[in-house]
Amino acid sequence: MQDKLFLRDYQLRPSVAAVILRNFDDTVSGNVTEIKTEELQATVRLSTDRCFPGQELAVGLKINLKPGWHVYGTAMPNNYQALALTFDSPLVAEHALDLPSPTPLLLKAVGETLPVYTSEIQTVGMLRIKWSPPMPVPFLEALGARIEPGAYTINGTLHFQVCSEEVCLAPQAVTFTIPVHIEAGIPPAPKQQA
Repeated sequence: MQDKLFLRDYQLRPSVAAVILRNFDDTVSGNVTEIKTEELQATVRLSTDRCFPGQELAVGLKINLKPGWHVYGTAMPNNYQALALTFDSPLVAEHALDLPSPTPLLLKAVGETLPVYTSEIQTVGMLRIKWSPPMPVPFLEALGARIEPGAYTINGTLHFQVCSEEVCLAPQAVTFTIPVHIEAGIPPAPKQQA
């Protein structure tokens, strides 16, 4: 057995593709975007390219650093940029990314021991699409605006600061977009004729 999920609400649950991405990264056919700098290469992957309003998707992050370079982990002083992946889109209700534990590294140039990632970082988080009423009904409008079926893009930003033993580059915030197609919700029941 590879994975178990315990959910507090069956209506907000991950897709099968999200479970597959958590365990078998390369077999998922969701949309991928690549980020390249001279020091690192990153891919951000969604577990699927089609979903319903309210559905939870998995989001995968994979970063490969060139030898001799590192990025900072969490719990950093204000003058350093920790690695973070954020999403800013009206489609996104919430998102989270569980980064692996960084390794403490003594940086002789600054005389500090800081949490860093070297070589490869690979992790999976979640991104939940906002819920939408399945049809335009006035009393459901208070729960959220209707998301029409169709093609959308989700905006994201990868935050990081790449450093070596000798030099620290300026913090970077690389923006990207990932396309996703929102499917129609459950159609209303047909009206019965009298």
